[in-house]
Amino acid sequence: MVITNPILQLKKVSISYTPGKNAVEEVSADIAEKKITAIMGPSGCGKSTLLRAINRMHELYPDIKTTGEILLNGKNILKTNPMEVRRMAGMVFQRPLPQPALRLDNTMSIYDNVIAGYKLNGISLPKQEKDQLVEESLKNVGLWDEVKDSLFKKGTFLSGGQQQRLCIARALSLKPKVLLMDEPTSA
Repeated sequence: MVITNPILQLKKVSISYTPGKNAVEEVSADIAEKKITAIMGPSGCGKSTLLRAINRMHELYPDIKTTGEILLNGKNILKTNPMEVRRMAGMVFQRPLPQPALRLDNTMSIYDNVIAGYKLNGISLPKQEKDQLVEESLKNVGLWDEVKDSLFKKGTFLSGGQQQRLCIARALSLKPKVLLMDEPTSA
């Protein structure tokens, strides 16, 4: 199938954790807009590594190298400010545990978790707009009715599946061009 005007293009993308040994070798693919695309393969084949490269997470570690081109709307994201890339390419990790800034923060309320991306990016919103954004994002993941009376409780009281949906709401709240999800149904 030929994809005209793909939203995301991978062109000979290789990723290495150690010099001379690629974990991902020359992956090329065109990803259509407003479609679900699955990357499938056995455990350890590089699926998560590839997703993290698209979101520029590897740059947090000096020894990881990414080569090739990753184009989002025709713009090479490997030559774009990483924070701008992360706003355009939302990421949901396999587990909603706290660690990187994009995972559930168990010190924050449900409300604050949903709008955390705005705070991390220095984007200030009026309270009414934040309230609307939180409600809309939680409704989009089917979590609003379950948490609307507990918005200012920490997200740790939620079940694993609810925490994962909260992470998805958090990623969706920034209205990214693409949403990268690493085994989002595992929880």
